[in-house]
Amino acid sequence: MSEVISVSGDALPPIGRRSGLLVTVWILVLLLTVPEIILRAFLHQDTSWMLPVRAGVLAALLALSFASQSLRPLRGFLLVMLVVYGVEGWFFLTLVPQTPAYQSIIGSSEYVAFFGERLLRIGAVLVMLLVLLVSGLKRRDFFLALGDLKATAEPARGFGIPGKPEPWTRFGRNYAVISLAIILVFMIPALQPSLRNFSIGLLLFAALCAALNSFAEEFLYRAALLPQVLPLFGKSASLLLVPIWFGLAHYFGVPSGFTGVIITAIGGWFFAKSMIETRGIGWAWFLHFLADFAVYMVILLAGAL
Repeated sequence: MSEVISVSGDALPPIGRRSGLLVTVWILVLLLTVPEIILRAFLHQDTSWMLPVRAGVLAALLALSFASQSLRPLRGFLLVMLVVYGVEGWFFLTLVPQTPAYQSIIGSSEYVAFFGERLLRIGAVLVMLLVLLVSGLKRRDFFLALGDLKATAEPARGFGIPGKPEPWTRFGRNYAVISLAIILVFMIPALQPSLRNFSIGLLLFAALCAALNSFAEEFLYRAALLPQVLPLFGKSASLLLVPIWFGLAHYFGVPSGFTGVIITAIGGWFFAKSMIETRGIGWAWFLHFLADFAVYMVILLAGAL
């Protein structure tokens, strides 16, 4: 398939200039993620100040893109990142949970807080959807459709995954089995879940939270971002950039640490690949849902919420 999708906006810059833009984007991605890992994980410093700073820097760069010709092609990328860090990370996941109204709703229930965080992410999804539509993108541009679930999974250049072209029905199934096995191998010995804690209510709760979280992350971190980088950098470069950013941003997630970075980056690569090749969010959402559901069930059965 073609590596470039149609989006609204200015004409694409020359190939030589796109290389410089790719370096700029990589530098920005590393600056948005790596300093917090170093300061928080290794130097044990308070990094709560970093989120508003990152939002401010992105807002400044976005404003500069209206005056600078060199930054203009990155305007969509900067806008999406500003929504992720400023709207989702700072407003919905930091400021809103601190309000008395939100605290009165949550109370002391860890389950309500867990569900509430995932619901707040849907608020960020709605903001991102509005931003994408106002910027001139169509629903097809940001993969808001199931897509062709039987589309061909193409071998990745240099990786040989899959070994030869095969339908996503087979490729997705194989990834689902392998990824679930890896997640369970890492998490079960660490958390030691107990089936004595199982209930249908717990299962439904995990499924609902997984459905909300997986859709929010797929939309915010891939469906919205891919249309900004694919036209500029092509499929191969985008399939490195977007998943690595996703992995680094999950250093403090579940699973955490460098193991979490690797697992989520690999997962992000498969999810992004599925969107590009099927022209929809269907496979990405389903595979991400399975992973989140497995993680949540282990956490809940272990009483580690």
